[in-house]
Amino acid sequence: MTTVLELVIFQIKETCMYLPAAFKLATAVCSAVALAGLSVCLALRKKPAVTFVFQFMLYVIWLFAFVTYSYCVLQLTILSRTPVPWYDHVDWVFLSRWFDNNEQKAFYIANVVMFIPLGILLPMLGKPLRHILIASPVAVACSIGIEAVQLKYHLGACQLDDVLLNSFGFLIGFLVYLTLADIYELLSAIAKFLYRHSKI
Repeated sequence: MTTVLELVIFQIKETCMYLPAAFKLATAVCSAVALAGLSVCLALRKKPAVTFVFQFMLYVIWLFAFVTYSYCVLQLTILSRTPVPWYDHVDWVFLSRWFDNNEQKAFYIANVVMFIPLGILLPMLGKPLRHILIASPVAVACSIGIEAVQLKYHLGACQLDDVLLNSFGFLIGFLVYLTLADIYELLSAIAKFLYRHSKI
């Protein structure tokens, strides 16, 4: 009998199959953004500051990661699916299919894992989204949007569980982001301290 962990790993590997196409799309989008930024600089005939160039490069890297992630999620949840007639209702029961079999348990865990990257990427977009009360509704809205599309076009089981598990995954990712941000700030403070004392 296949274990839950093996099934989760299989689902992750299945998602990785979309990465080549996701990378191509992300590269195209980022190239267009970079060319647009370069065109604006040339049109203004103004040399951008080093800090601006650095921030713009960070934004392009973020955009690449976000487009890649979004493409994989959309393929996994909507674009690669075919309509099934009996997916025409909302399942409001919490953990209604958890005890059915290991495959269902793996789906539940995958729903958590799927939104962890969003919890890391979303607060990187700007200061307002680093507040949990602003970022969380955005993540919940994304999950509800996926479920709504699945329900309308019969592409999957529309479940309350999915929204709750996606939200839980987002919170895990958000905590990972906060932890990494704190570590970065601590290391930066140590580096500045050492740099100042090295000149004394």
